[in-house]
Amino acid sequence: MQTIRIPKETARAFLIRAFALESWQSLPDTEAAIQRLEFVQEDSIPICGRMHDLILWPRVKDYTPQKLADTLYGSESSPASAFEIHFPNLAALPHADYPYFVRRKKARTQTPGRWEGLLPEEEPVAEAFLAALDTHGPLSTRRHGNDFGHMLSGWGTRSTVISQVAEKLWLHGKLGIAHRKNFERYFDRLERVAPELAQWHADDATLPEPEETARYLARKRLKAKALFRPRRDDFATLGESAFCKVEIEGLTKPWYCLIEDILHLSPPSSQVPCAHGRLLAPLDPLIYDRQRNREIFDFDYTWEVYVPAAKRKWGYYVLPILLGDRLIGRVDLKRETKTDTLQVLSLSLENSLEAQTVAETVALCLKNLASFLEVSQVIIMGTCPVAICKSLASLLDIRRAKR
Repeated sequence: MQTIRIPKETARAFLIRAFALESWQSLPDTEAAIQRLEFVQEDSIPICGRMHDLILWPRVKDYTPQKLADTLYGSESSPASAFEIHFPNLAALPHADYPYFVRRKKARTQTPGRWEGLLPEEEPVAEAFLAALDTHGPLSTRRHGNDFGHMLSGWGTRSTVISQVAEKLWLHGKLGIAHRKNFERYFDRLERVAPELAQWHADDATLPEPEETARYLARKRLKAKALFRPRRDDFATLGESAFCKVEIEGLTKPWYCLIEDILHLSPPSSQVPCAHGRLLAPLDPLIYDRQRNREIFDFDYTWEVYVPAAKRKWGYYVLPILLGDRLIGRVDLKRETKTDTLQVLSLSLENSLEAQTVAETVALCLKNLASFLEVSQVIIMGTCPVAICKSLASLLDIRRAKR
């Protein structure tokens, strides 16, 4: 296995380029972003924009949420070019990846279970829902939610039987997502939603073999991380020759990249880190690996949305702030639609930073997010450096909440 040694600055530059953050909105469209990142994770929580929109916004030229919807579900001018699947969390992937998931989808149908095949009592529910789709076209499960009773979902919450059955049919490849409304799925038969994907279910002989699938998906998962620490089975699946060991100055434990990325670990000498500040989604691929954040960016960050309020260190929905090749701080935000405001619940910078030196950049980040979210006012609800408050006040309508 080849080994190279690089300074932290080079590792940071490599990651920023790998995740298309070297300049503001550098990618032409959402399809290009999904291909560049390998996948885009989705999440329904709309605290200050949804996760997938916050990931795509800094990367895609003139991005709006409708652009992702068109890529996933098609539009009048173009067909869909991406699909949704758990990888392992809900994500948007390019259509070209779909054949590598079909055997897994088919395998789910073989044995009845909570997330596997239909249980005997679920069979008539599935038949009724499919018949309703044939009659009415795309439907959400809410329309028939009370027709078939309730159950406990996989999260331990009360759910309708029809929603569980529709989820299974989607996991099996029987249903596709025709569109979403407020992130609620409207299902239809896959052959109507995406006939080019449905055809892969017709003949197993056209599908990639299991060994090829394992290699493809392992490489995709690691490519999406760019710089990683492999699992033991990654070496077994891809072979040690697929990896390069990356020793980073100042760190005792090595990181790894795929062998084809070695050339990208040496940035052009003329490259200057982007001076445009970026607010990053809590699950942005650049900061997804918490250990990598600590070791390479010297930045401690955990998404605390599932942490009990009393135990949170930073806040419920905190966005890291990227400036150049540094993560310089974090801001806890909330969009309040009733008052048409973006609330800054707290904003803090890393200890080594003087607020005055980055105030204008951070203020511009918040102004741009407010514009993206289409809110007219920013309210400072909690702690925020005075210099940033003053810069914000000069850029847009801002006020501090009364105490």
